[in-house]
Amino acid sequence: MVDRLREPTAIVGELPFAYPSGGRIEVFVTSDGSKVRFSEGGRLLRFLEKQGMDLAVDAVLSKTVFHALKDVRGAAAGSGEILLDCTPEDAPAAFWRFVQIVIEIVGLRHSKYKDALVRLARAENQADSSWDRP
Repeated sequence: MVDRLREPTAIVGELPFAYPSGGRIEVFVTSDGSKVRFSEGGRLLRFLEKQGMDLAVDAVLSKTVFHALKDVRGAAAGSGEILLDCTPEDAPAAFWRFVQIVIEIVGLRHSKYKDALVRLARAENQADSSWDRP
């Protein structure tokens, strides 16, 4: 595979993982012979937006994604896509780091809902306790 990435190429592959709303997660791999780029094709950010999680509006989500990306060498967001750039030699390990990033970001959907439910439960508990006061 590394030899193939040392030449200009474009590959698309499906992961054995799916978005919670359906549809397989795909990885787009392009190489100019010296730089390899992994991308999810912009589908991940569109998925989040459909879940009501727009990075342009939600500062907490935006910062969370930014921090997840900055911790991985070569990772970034641009043109509506999550990207990871590397050399052909680093591509096998970088591929798994990219998959991990994508799955972590998909998982933000669950943590955001969990956080919202925890806040709702706390608010309800505070409201219930105020009814007991004279």
